[in-house]
Amino acid sequence: MAITHCIAHAIRRDGPDAAVSLQQAPAVLTLNGPLEELVRELKHAYLGKAGKQYGRFSNDLSVAVVGQWLRECCEEKMAFETFSGKAAEHLRSLLGETEVVIDGYLLIALEKLADSDAAYLFFIQPNEGVWLDGELQLQKTFYLDVRGVTAAAKVELSDWLSGNDNSYLSVLRARGDKEFTDCFWQWIGFSDARDVAAETKVFLDVVADYSEQLEAEEAHVYRNRVIDYCLEQDKKGEPVVIRDLSGHLNQEEPERFSRYVAERAERAERFAGSDDGEGQKVKLPAEALHPDRKQLRHFVRISGRNDQLSMSFAAECLGETIVYNRESDSLTIQNLPAPLKLRLVQYLQKQKGGADSGE
Repeated sequence: MAITHCIAHAIRRDGPDAAVSLQQAPAVLTLNGPLEELVRELKHAYLGKAGKQYGRFSNDLSVAVVGQWLRECCEEKMAFETFSGKAAEHLRSLLGETEVVIDGYLLIALEKLADSDAAYLFFIQPNEGVWLDGELQLQKTFYLDVRGVTAAAKVELSDWLSGNDNSYLSVLRARGDKEFTDCFWQWIGFSDARDVAAETKVFLDVVADYSEQLEAEEAHVYRNRVIDYCLEQDKKGEPVVIRDLSGHLNQEEPERFSRYVAERAERAERFAGSDDGEGQKVKLPAEALHPDRKQLRHFVRISGRNDQLSMSFAAECLGETIVYNRESDSLTIQNLPAPLKLRLVQYLQKQKGGADSGE
């Protein structure tokens, strides 16, 4: 990690009718080991969370003011401290128009890597804990809740400034706090969210069609390699580049899969996109996609539950060791897992023993 700038500002509001206060930091944080560890943990927490939305800054300059200031900062037309202060004041102003009660810190960090630059904007809150002092007495303390990031955004600076990508901005939805999330998204100027779930579903339909050309065992290995690769990219917070995935799947013919996807994408474009199953047309991503974790897992596993039953099994079992009869709405399962079979035998024996003792 190579953090070049980092700063934190405190934003608080005691009640819905109270004013929102802002305490701006007088200077950037010192770049040292503890700071790098903090930003690293925040990054990992953010990248590891499912449900992120991908898009870009709004074209409405009155909405995307944070983006304008960030661009000026990147072009060295505005000092980082000035940019962060103006951004924090803008968030304070927007929160003042809501009834959100808040107590936390807006932390902004710029990262410079060999192949890309990024800006991270986190809103983190403090938590209360206890510790033992030198006399082994309990003392209260406050610490930053790194894993419980309330809201965050990441800007892929290299892609944004070069104009090579239309989904360079990703945002995190604050769990259970829609009003604050809406305010945070308005503050960052988030626009044109991609329907990653629908895109992933369309992509996986292509994966399934492609696998039908392969032998059964090869198709099974291929599908799992696709899912493993996509999940790994998702954990790292990086998109799945179809060309790279194609080379990963077949080193002898590295362009075979990407060529198939490109052909399908071109055909779908000709017919105004692919159907996502709900009547909406979704463009098949021919170059890269941000995979939806839930859709990926559903592709290789079938699961469901109600109040009395919970079941999950590998998708390739259907039609082989597990057979579904639609007319009778029933499943026939063969080759039960040994632990499940043992539990069933023990349960039936216990029931039989209880019945015999009651006679």
